[in-house]
Amino acid sequence: KKKKAAYFSAEQSGCPGCAFWLGFMKPQTETIIHYVSTGIPDQMEGELYCDSPDELRRIQTYIDPKPASSKFCVAKPLSLFTGNEKPEVVSFFARPETMCGLHQLATFVTNDPEVVTSPWGAACTNLITWPFKYLARGENKAVLGGWDPSARKFFNTDELTFTVPYNMFGQMVKRFGESFLTTKTWATVQKKIARSNQAWTRKTERRDIQIK
Repeated sequence: KKKKAAYFSAEQSGCPGCAFWLGFMKPQTETIIHYVSTGIPDQMEGELYCDSPDELRRIQTYIDPKPASSKFCVAKPLSLFTGNEKPEVVSFFARPETMCGLHQLATFVTNDPEVVTSPWGAACTNLITWPFKYLARGENKAVLGGWDPSARKFFNTDELTFTVPYNMFGQMVKRFGESFLTTKTWATVQKKIARSNQAWTRKTERRDIQIK
């Protein structure tokens, strides 16, 4: 959002759970396992995203985040990449009207009706962990995310995430002119996108005035 690079490491991961999901440490700490599930009686409330610590351990074992391949995980706008740099995945932050175009375009360039997947996970899990897991398995998948209630406070209203492998992104850029994005149908959607942008811009302006 600040149009700058952000980096994460084992020492600076943003939150304890993120260090596990980004592949900087294994196993997940028992504190986080209990916190995300049912908590610890008389000590800590749980988030209740899984119905028991054992089930969360099972899920985390299944997801099995890919170990980090370097000291830092760097996220930054594509405009900040230099000529010799190439991202492994590309993430979009958008509202549903825009997201429908990304969803359909991913199918258009892959001819896979199940190319878009939306598995369970924290916000960082759907941005990083699942996309990298699919890549490691040789699966060309787009991951829809932003469902973690605890992370919604960091998103704009109605905003979701859509993460694709860099090669799929390249195909989307190369072939969008052949797709539905050139049709009257999409032109109608673009009008809705414009109205949505105007509505949220007005709300943001009103909020800024109230804050001032």
